[in-house]
Amino acid sequence: MSSNHLFSLLGRLEELITKSPRLAGRAFLPIDEALEIIKKIRVTVPDEVKTAKELVKQKEAILGKAQEEADRLLSRSTKEAQRILSEHHLIKLAQEESNEIKAEAYQAVQQMEEEANRYVHEVLGRLEENLLEALKVVHRSKEKYRSVGEEHGSVENESD
Repeated sequence: MSSNHLFSLLGRLEELITKSPRLAGRAFLPIDEALEIIKKIRVTVPDEVKTAKELVKQKEAILGKAQEEADRLLSRSTKEAQRILSEHHLIKLAQEESNEIKAEAYQAVQQMEEEANRYVHEVLGRLEENLLEALKVVHRSKEKYRSVGEEHGSVENESD
């Protein structure tokens, strides 16, 4: 039975009550007719109640599925956010470590360059000393041979 039939029965019951004679605030209803309408209402109500219960059950199922989907999405979103934060943290750590390695490498290069400059300066200093010593030997030899040449030249001039 439809809800229209139920409302129709309720309307008939209401009409029966309002049109019944009254005495001292009480209505005198035709009992058989009132009981018949109530009986029909009882037969009609269970279908309506079943329909309402089914609608409530469907609503609860839909809400349950929606809640499960919301929980699943929230869980997935939380995991994704944690993954992204973790990656960001790892990238930040990698960048910091990279910067430290670069700084250490730069410092090592500077130290090697300073050591290489000291070594080159030291080698050039020894080379300069050796060249000066060799130059002194060349000057002494030159002086020695000049004086020998002058002696031979004066001897030759005397024999002429």
